[in-house]
Amino acid sequence: MPTPFTVARARDGLLAHFPDIVKLADGRLLAGYREGTAHVRSDGRISLVESADDGRTWSEPRVVVDGQWDDRDPKLGVLADGTVLLSYFVINWSTNPPLHSTYGTFVHRSTDGGRTWSDAIEVGTNMIHENGRYHPAVPTWAASHGAATQLPNGDVLLPLYGRLPGRTWMQATVVRSTDGGLTWPADSEVLLAEDEAGGIHFQEPTLTLLDDGELVALIRTTDNRAYLSRSADGGHTWTEKQPTDMPASSHHALPLSSGEVLVTYGDLSSRWVEHRETVGRLVRDPRKTWDGYGDVQLYDSGHADQANPSSVELAPGRFLTLGFDVNEATVIGFCTTLDDYPA
Repeated sequence: MPTPFTVARARDGLLAHFPDIVKLADGRLLAGYREGTAHVRSDGRISLVESADDGRTWSEPRVVVDGQWDDRDPKLGVLADGTVLLSYFVINWSTNPPLHSTYGTFVHRSTDGGRTWSDAIEVGTNMIHENGRYHPAVPTWAASHGAATQLPNGDVLLPLYGRLPGRTWMQATVVRSTDGGLTWPADSEVLLAEDEAGGIHFQEPTLTLLDDGELVALIRTTDNRAYLSRSADGGHTWTEKQPTDMPASSHHALPLSSGEVLVTYGDLSSRWVEHRETVGRLVRDPRKTWDGYGDVQLYDSGHADQANPSSVELAPGRFLTLGFDVNEATVIGFCTTLDDYPA
């Protein structure tokens, strides 16, 4: 496995979870992660760190989101004009019934490379009652995991997952912004995948924009393998979801300068260890099947609570991936190259 190093350490008494990383136009790396006293607890907040030397050294963490409840799963997206979008969702774990209350997905915008941020902008969705706000009489769920992705025409898509009022099984959707992330109307929401017959939850979708303009949605499921769907019209319509051979949870898919896609994920298969660890594969031709590629072990903290990786391309063929270590309360990083991944 690659040799890990520390990117950030949580404040005393807190743990670090769910890191995400992007490369900015000026070459800086910007990484976000959640700090909280536990994986599930209503005290999560979001911190950022940055590096100006390809991840060799990192700034001190600074808290940028710290609301009343659990602010979790931060994701970063960079638009063509340099605007950075920070998305996350909010849960209050203390209500009963149900066991938790989802208050929605939110986006902050930065036009100065992540130094300052706008107020929170709510992402509209039909999966939470009353236009995206929790209602105790109608138990629902909606959250985000994939980063915002900008299309060649300037539209920005944000993938969500959750449950419609009155439904049992979770679905995956995508919401569109036509103004650079300033607004996210619920009536723009499009279905990515659902199980009409029931039996499979579709969760944690991510979007990957290929160099020919095709969009690929990779979706975690309770079928213990990721499903894949494609769009050739900018996310307005999607192909029927198809299962892959990836036993993936909390995955990340990074389009590379070569046209390939680096997929990293938490491995549910117990192929090498009994708990979930971080593995990766290089999809050489993402326009075809993503199946059949060899997976490699990338990181194992030894703890069952791990994975949620995120990667960035430092230079052509050289990658930095982030994860987290609950035992050490740290965000960790490790580097790989094309040669580390089998064809």
